[in-house]
Amino acid sequence: MRAVITLTTDFGLDDPFVGIMKGVILNLAPSVRIIDITHGIEPQNILQASLALESAHAYFPKNTVHLVVVDPGVGSERRPIAVKTKSATFVGPDNGVLTLAIKTSSRVYELTNTKFFLDSLSSTFHGRDVFAPASAWIARGTPLSKMGRKISDPHILELPQPRIHESTITGEIITIDRFGNLISNIPKELLPETQTDSMSLQIGKRRIRGLKSHYSQCKPGEVGCLINSWGKLEIFCRDGNAAKKLKCRVGISLTIKKD
Repeated sequence: MRAVITLTTDFGLDDPFVGIMKGVILNLAPSVRIIDITHGIEPQNILQASLALESAHAYFPKNTVHLVVVDPGVGSERRPIAVKTKSATFVGPDNGVLTLAIKTSSRVYELTNTKFFLDSLSSTFHGRDVFAPASAWIARGTPLSKMGRKISDPHILELPQPRIHESTITGEIITIDRFGNLISNIPKELLPETQTDSMSLQIGKRRIRGLKSHYSQCKPGEVGCLINSWGKLEIFCRDGNAAKKLKCRVGISLTIKKD
């Protein structure tokens, strides 16, 4: 099977950055398959990138190289790292964006061997000069031990966790997708006994009763909640934008009660 490299960035598609990175990869590994996960991460939004990778990585073949470039510290002393897990290798800046992979692996390497970078390094485009070539070399089978040194102190992103108290669960909105759906940090595993009409959710001044199984169970313009494809509790507005309708943003809290 051809090696696979995925790309997740906050570069968008208006500028040539993504295309340049692909060119660097293909020069070093011409047979590799490059798959875009997303380039629509909000600028510098490390948490959003981490969550996007969490939702997507499990659907790729074993030994895929996942390259993530959301790097507000580019050019600083922050380290370029690679994380080896049982199923994949993750490459990116040591700023917390690879927290998911780090928590499942003890094999984290700082990429220090400049032999595996481009010859001339800029201070503003390490996606091109460091991460893209390093990912290509990894996809070619280069051991991480040749590319750098093992480290034990990578940066871990402190993800917000839901809180449980008797019959109440308190969580928060951790990301908002392009449809305006509000995605919470409450996993479906916390809700097995609340998937009835007796469940109520409070977010801001809005109270939502019951848990839907699909969007069309609500009328157009009506707000509801369900378990989404990420396995998270999501608040939606049928044929609308829940974030705008409820005037909500990332970080706002919500409370679930069993009436």
